[in-house]
Amino acid sequence: MKPVLLLALVVAAASILAAGCVSPGDNATQPTTIPTETGTPVATTPIETDTATMSVTTAATTATGGEAVTIDLTADIMAFDTETITVPAGAEVTVNFDNQDDGIPHNLAVYTDSSAATAIFVGDTVTGPVETTYTFTAPSEPGTYYFRCDVHPEMNGDFVVE
Repeated sequence: MKPVLLLALVVAAASILAAGCVSPGDNATQPTTIPTETGTPVATTPIETDTATMSVTTAATTATGGEAVTIDLTADIMAFDTETITVPAGAEVTVNFDNQDDGIPHNLAVYTDSSAATAIFVGDTVTGPVETTYTFTAPSEPGTYYFRCDVHPEMNGDFVVE
């Protein structure tokens, strides 16, 4: 009976390794493959960011040839987890927004400048804790724009288009 158990463990370990998983306690990020609208898979690996700058976490090509990017953004203790978001010009931007502030409404809005007079995108306000997804097209003109929470304008930063 022991050889059967040993064989089962070896098969399970081989399956885990073949699937690209790591052993418990290993702190490794495996590359992932995401599909694109053109059907061509793009291999990506999450990038490391610090809390001052948030960059693109995944990239793909849309059916129209532009880039598609995904950003993770968190609101916690009345602050965003980044002061800068950087995306390619004209990219289709998907923001995975995580409002962790219990009972507090937040949103993501992008404007041409800090006057917030001309909106590029205004996301729905959601009361935390909740996660939502926003999707919009980044400006085609490179430059530094402005993002904020409309409910709490002191929560803001630079939206950089390259």
